[in-house]
Amino acid sequence: MEWDLDKYLEPSDRGKQPSQNPAAPRAERSRAEEREAQGQRPRPRQTRRRRAGSLPPWVLVLVCLLFYSFFFHVWTENHFSVGRFLTLLVLSVSFALLSSLIGTIGKKRKLQTVLAVIVVALWGVMFLVEFFIIESFNNFYTLSAMFAGAGNAGQEDFAARTTDLVLSNVWRILLFILPVAAYFLANRFLRLPRIMTRGMRRYLAAAGVLLLVVGLFFAAVISPDHKRMGKEYEFNEAVHGFGLPMGFVLDALRGSSGGDFEIEDNTVFTLPPQTSETQKNTEAPPVPPQTNENGETLEPSGTEPTAPTEPRKPYNMLNIDFEAAMSQTSSDDAKDCLRYLSSLTPSATNEMTGMFKGKNLILITAEAFSKEFITPELTPTLYRMMTKGIYFKDYYQPAWGGSTSSGEFSVLTGIDPARGAASFKYTIGHNMDITVSNQLQKLGYFTRAYHNHKYTYYDRNLTHENMGYEKFIGLGNGMEEGVTEVWPESDKEMLDFTVPQYVNQQPFSIYYMTVSGHGAYSWMGNRQSRNHQEEVQNLDCSDTVKAYIACNLEVEYAMQSLLEQLEAAGIADDTLVVLTADHYPYCLTKSDAWYTDKDYLSEYFGYTVNDCFGQDHNCLIMWSGCLEDKNIVIEEPCYSLDIVPTLCNLFGLDYDSRLLVGRDVFSDQEALVLWPNHSWKTSMGQWDAARNSNEFTPAEGVEVSQEYLDKIRRTVSNKINYSYKLLNNEKVDFFQLVFDNVK
Repeated sequence: MEWDLDKYLEPSDRGKQPSQNPAAPRAERSRAEEREAQGQRPRPRQTRRRRAGSLPPWVLVLVCLLFYSFFFHVWTENHFSVGRFLTLLVLSVSFALLSSLIGTIGKKRKLQTVLAVIVVALWGVMFLVEFFIIESFNNFYTLSAMFAGAGNAGQEDFAARTTDLVLSNVWRILLFILPVAAYFLANRFLRLPRIMTRGMRRYLAAAGVLLLVVGLFFAAVISPDHKRMGKEYEFNEAVHGFGLPMGFVLDALRGSSGGDFEIEDNTVFTLPPQTSETQKNTEAPPVPPQTNENGETLEPSGTEPTAPTEPRKPYNMLNIDFEAAMSQTSSDDAKDCLRYLSSLTPSATNEMTGMFKGKNLILITAEAFSKEFITPELTPTLYRMMTKGIYFKDYYQPAWGGSTSSGEFSVLTGIDPARGAASFKYTIGHNMDITVSNQLQKLGYFTRAYHNHKYTYYDRNLTHENMGYEKFIGLGNGMEEGVTEVWPESDKEMLDFTVPQYVNQQPFSIYYMTVSGHGAYSWMGNRQSRNHQEEVQNLDCSDTVKAYIACNLEVEYAMQSLLEQLEAAGIADDTLVVLTADHYPYCLTKSDAWYTDKDYLSEYFGYTVNDCFGQDHNCLIMWSGCLEDKNIVIEEPCYSLDIVPTLCNLFGLDYDSRLLVGRDVFSDQEALVLWPNHSWKTSMGQWDAARNSNEFTPAEGVEVSQEYLDKIRRTVSNKINYSYKLLNNEKVDFFQLVFDNVK
């Protein structure tokens, strides 16, 4: 570079050569002359140093997100196909290209680098968290479900489990850090070719959008998961088929309101004229006989169910003015739901309607419960309750996202927990008069809800009282007075402590959420397993399965305590005990989270678990002393969403069956069990909509038409959409709107 010295000199000195005199003033000498005068060697001409980070920040984002997507799907996807692979590849590259635009924001390289690192860190954490979630619960979580469960991270047992899971997967975390470290090391120590930056934003955006269009085409046409883009969207299956980022996008676009209902706009149910068939429903329900210890029938007593004082209606429905309700809301989702409900046919009353009218109810959701360990020798009380009450031969408790909270929600509300672990949060501050206990509480019932673990877990202290229980009690607000704080706590101790609180407060409606059956299943990691280790040592199974059965013996002893106290109080015939599970025992699956080195679930069930039908087949017990000799068997498939409408019918409640997703199992409505991924089962067969199947298997000796399959598919889609719209419209108190318009 040449200096124009003239502009720095006085006018009289312009054009003169610099002085060569060493004694000349410093101002008159050049820098080279200065160095020569001081005896120093002239500095070699220096070129400008290559700026650190010659790879621009957008390269960091692009490479890292492709790297994360690849390993995430290698770790979590077991059912690859050509269509699914191409769809995942194109959508992953598209997402990485579009995200890399973050690294081009602004003109300052430092700002671009900071933004790029933030984006890479956030997505790296998100991919790892979702991996840990599916490792623990065999399902991916939406963002709302993830944040709903995040509050439990501080709980001692949950935090310890999370820490162990993270420590056992440190190598995965280090692997995710590798491309970030490589980027900075390469820019610091290697001479790398310059990559064009000017105008790159346009090229990245164009390439990303183009590949996004191609990826969406693949997703809609060649992918085996194409239905997940439309009416059969489900987050877990969408992530498997389209990738985690696209799963989040679909959840934002479709999960907020579900899909469209497939009904005729002018379809409205009208009450048909009463016939001789419906006239039978005005008769009093049969009085169940009582027997003594020898099986002899006793004379009827005052404790038996009595006939209703008023004739029963032919249908379990309320006189809802749907048109008036629609005129009172501006929500399109609420209007869609009201229009859909008005088209449904309510369930008819039947011979079981009102059988337990005015009687007591105890509803129990047992942690990770299942019926395979129930035998006359090992669990005589549970065996008695299962076989001498109402016996459900083909009952299911869908995983509903793998959460205890979502399983509870299905049992208590009769609504599909479409928001997974976040479903209960919708109910805070909203009318939930559809629940059995809310209706019983209005009839003057004594109501309580109990849990033998921390009362703030899953925010139950904020949700369960709104389910119709005057007070919710757990460890931290009263349960510690009768239950020892270990992990997990004793179910029997809870029943011993709480039954005396209400046994003389008839009529009562009581709810229990147990915890003794919680994993992991080992002699050292589960106190209840260790307490009952000796009782299961002779069983022919692995130690892990033995530990599971051992801790579930607490349910046996809790039920033994309950029945003894009810019988001692003379109210066993006046009390209906209902027991089911929150989910299948997923802690028996192979997972670092539960210290299992193989699939113990298949060992426990006695068959290979490879679909939702085998995984979620479970147990529902409805027992009362007055039912022991009735021999009532439900042959048709049923599930947890059927519990609320069935109880409403048994207790003769004035409810509207159209508001619930499930059905009264004693009604003449067609049996239907549905899963959140749109799989379903009826008496005619089952449809597996999972990513590795998507086919119908008819029941033995049954043939069905395509028309039948389409009808059930529409019904399942409508019921799931109804639940989505309910639970994602927090601005509208939907059931309050409905009940305000009951004539």
